[in-house]
Amino acid sequence: MIFRNDILELSEMNLEISRRKIVKHLYKYNLLQILRRWDDLFWALIFPIIMATLFYATFGSSTIDNMKAIPVACVHGENIAFETFLNEMDGEMLEAEWMDEEEARKALETGKVSGIFFAKTEPSLTVSSAQMNESILGTLLQTYLQNQKLMEDIRDSNPIGLLGAIGSLTDYKELVEPVSTGGRTMDGSITYFFALVGMACLFGAFPGVTAAMQLRADQSALAARRSIVPLHRLHMVISEMLSVFAVQFVNICLLLLYMRFILHISFGPKWPLLLPICILGSMTGVAYGIFIGSLRMGEGAKTGLLVGSSLLMSFLAGMMMGNMKDIIEHICPIINRLNPAALISDAFYSISIYENPARYGRSLILLAVFTAVLVLASFVKLRRERYDSL
Repeated sequence: MIFRNDILELSEMNLEISRRKIVKHLYKYNLLQILRRWDDLFWALIFPIIMATLFYATFGSSTIDNMKAIPVACVHGENIAFETFLNEMDGEMLEAEWMDEEEARKALETGKVSGIFFAKTEPSLTVSSAQMNESILGTLLQTYLQNQKLMEDIRDSNPIGLLGAIGSLTDYKELVEPVSTGGRTMDGSITYFFALVGMACLFGAFPGVTAAMQLRADQSALAARRSIVPLHRLHMVISEMLSVFAVQFVNICLLLLYMRFILHISFGPKWPLLLPICILGSMTGVAYGIFIGSLRMGEGAKTGLLVGSSLLMSFLAGMMMGNMKDIIEHICPIINRLNPAALISDAFYSISIYENPARYGRSLILLAVFTAVLVLASFVKLRRERYDSL
């Protein structure tokens, strides 16, 4: 009896070793097949690089590298100190124009200015949207109010040190430093590049579709031979996904390196935080492709569905219209939470501009959930396939 149990354990061990060898074998040859499919590599790597180059040529290096003065309307009031602050900001940070309140509101409605500063006892700002320039104006006002509060606290607690504190804050231009894409970019055109990375991640679905079709025995002779391999269906799905992911992750890294060192577009100083975005974004794109590939429809229909849905999600993320994601955020924010391209773009925003760890983490978690759901859905779909003959 003991001898029989030993034989069974040995057989199970040999079977497990054989399965591991099969998985490694599949992974290796999947990689070779992917690298030989130039049409998939074109959409996953070459096309995003071409788009990035065209964006750069369209916007021009000056549009990306320099921060332009933001046009604002200023309304006189009783706060002389705030008026002085706005005048000192005029020319570099701001393109300020003093006018009465009615004229200022008309200028805001027509889009002539990005916001209105009111030099009242309590300074205020009015904007019509939540785009990049408006966010900068809000930060500028917040900076002024924080320093005003600081002066008041010093005056109440240590009047002797008030003069020294005032001297350190005399030059308000030092409080907000315009930075090029070598640091914190403030140009709205960067939104197109963030959305482009999201699109590039989704285009990892092209090799993903091909990989899924190689798991459907009714789609190719290779898939028919694979269907008799003694390997769990989920292991085969994961093996295909990991091989495509490895290539797609390299594609995204090459795209970012091209944009950074050839086009000189900066994504901020926290490069290590870009890796989780690239990893999850690539996995999401590949999982999306495998899910579409697992559907029961023709190859042409799958390609059409993939192209249409990917471009739609990229459009909603702001690749064709820079402020589209902000518009959707105000009208129906749930769309941005369900759009992988918008999540990828938002994650880049969170570390490159806003420095919002909570928003960054939320985007990554939603991408991970989205990927897991797609993988499980693909597994269930492929597992249920039955064939009368091959």
